Amino acid sequence: MANLEMKTLSRTALGLLALTLTLTGCMSPEEQRRANLYQDGNTCANFGSHYGSQSYTQCMLQQQQRRDQEQLLAVETMRATSETSLNNLEVMRRLREGKR
Repeated sequence: MANLEMKTLSRTALGLLALTLTLTGCMSPEEQRRANLYQDGNTCANFGSHYGSQSYTQCMLQQQQRRDQEQLLAVETMRATSETSLNNLEVMRRLREGKR
């Protein structure tokens, strides 16, 4: 039962990752950078910071750090999912060998 749940979770994670990469891949790096700046600027403005102020600069840096952390987490999640999938394949191989 746990193996089935793990497979379902792995497939879901891989599906979400594929969807994210597909959607992100539709933009050029420059378009993505501009979209990020626009989104971050709006976030900081919504927090009450005004363009050019020290609080705005600090907010923009925090938004970039948040984005960097999200990317690191996505890569780590992908690595862990891949490792889990490989472990599952190894378990299945051993089970098949044991049944022979």
